[in-house]
Amino acid sequence: MKIFKKTKKESGVTLILTIIISSVIMLSAILISSIVVAQLKLASDINESMVAIYAADSGIEWQLYQIRKGAAVPAPAMANGAVITTTVAGAYPSFNVKSLGSFGAVKRQFEVSF
Repeated sequence: MKIFKKTKKESGVTLILTIIISSVIMLSAILISSIVVAQLKLASDINESMVAIYAADSGIEWQLYQIRKGAAVPAPAMANGAVITTTVAGAYPSFNVKSLGSFGAVKRQFEVSF
């Protein structure tokens, strides 16, 4: 003797619930992975930014040394692949030194006036 009778309306409920639950889980996984990827990119940019800052600082120090000594000194060699671009404007006693440090896609610049 059967007590419960299955109707046609109940036959697809389990499938619909499974699709909804798996969609929610997949959406959560995609959101979490996008956050992780963004954080990894930010960490990489911070590392490149530090290298560019040190390169720009080296360029300022190099130009200030040349001004103080009054002689041409070879540009500092950056073994890590960073690039330094410096400009000096003005004459004694007022100078304006700009140094741009580049590494990867990041550029940082310092400017010193004295």
